[in-house]
Amino acid sequence: MSSTKDARWPWPPVTSRARLIAAVLACFVSALSGCVSGSLADDATYLGEQNKAGSSSGTGAGAPGSAGAAASHAGAASGGAGGSGGASLGAAGGGASSSGGAFGSAGAPSGGAPPAAGAAGAPAGAAGMMTGGAGAPPVACPNKRGIAYAFSPNSAGPDMNALKAGVGWFYGWTTGPSAAAKPVMAGANMEFVPMIWNGSFKVADAVNAIPAGAKYLLGFNEPNFGTQANLTPAKAAELWPQIEQIAAQKQLQIVSPATNYCAGNCNQTDPFVWLDDFFKACPNCKVDYVGVHWYACTLDALKDHVTKMKKYNKPLWVTEFACVDGGPWSVDQVKAYAIAASAWLEQEPSVFRYSWFSGRTTLPNIALLGDSGALTAVGSAYVAQPHHACP
Repeated sequence: MSSTKDARWPWPPVTSRARLIAAVLACFVSALSGCVSGSLADDATYLGEQNKAGSSSGTGAGAPGSAGAAASHAGAASGGAGGSGGASLGAAGGGASSSGGAFGSAGAPSGGAPPAAGAAGAPAGAAGMMTGGAGAPPVACPNKRGIAYAFSPNSAGPDMNALKAGVGWFYGWTTGPSAAAKPVMAGANMEFVPMIWNGSFKVADAVNAIPAGAKYLLGFNEPNFGTQANLTPAKAAELWPQIEQIAAQKQLQIVSPATNYCAGNCNQTDPFVWLDDFFKACPNCKVDYVGVHWYACTLDALKDHVTKMKKYNKPLWVTEFACVDGGPWSVDQVKAYAIAASAWLEQEPSVFRYSWFSGRTTLPNIALLGDSGALTAVGSAYVAQPHHACP
């Protein structure tokens, strides 16, 4: 039982608040020049995610050594203040899922039409790997590992070149890649994955912004947070047919809303309760994958959370993870976690893709990038991890 639970719930202690406010102001000023994307709303969303700051421990009865904390991050989408959740082990809800289907059955994610065998990025069947064609052996899959980062105008090309040896995809909380990333991502063989960040979107605008060649669509970002997408399960279910319209027009597979534990200004504190209610409200909705966020800094905590997410019987996208909760963490601690976590995520068959948060951020010691085109010690470790068989 952590002694800091009451201080963090519902709001961080004074020192954390001071760090959070300072980080927001500093990062907001510096980020304004580098957040060009398909629309002004997309720009504001990117700023909000990149301004993550502040953390403190919570409580949890999960795996040994887990931080069990809820993190907060500052920023905005469409002009509002932002925040993000971390983790609180042991709070995960149980119970059966109404989503239906079995992970990997018939060579396709449940809820969607089976993809052709060997199609790029298609989830495989029970074997948990891409075949590449009938009888072909499994191959190394660089596209499993990604980064949650939109790339800045001053360094997008060099940064992608630095990452491309071990990172195959990215997203920036937007429907289209930033103006900086768009002209260089193909040369770096870097795949962009679009996202519908919150409920303020139009189908036609999203379809126009999503680039040709996209394969997947990420659902709402932390909808249980008042300072993120801020959608109840019922509201998200009401909007989901529009998500399906976008996906159908662009031939995309769909990732569910990505939830996390929330402390303060939440429409639901528990990510599992939110997802349970969403799937109950949306029993026939097309959802091919389940999105996951996680900010505790131990491998046991990550394993525990991912294992609990398997209840939905769909492949998982861990679209945000890093050492935030319970910090500050030293470079050596973050590096050790990045190595251990990526090694496990690579071989874990339930995880289809994963992405570290982030390229550059005001949070201490978790950035993958330093100067233009230069990897940090954590970035070098993350990029250098070997790839396992395609999921």
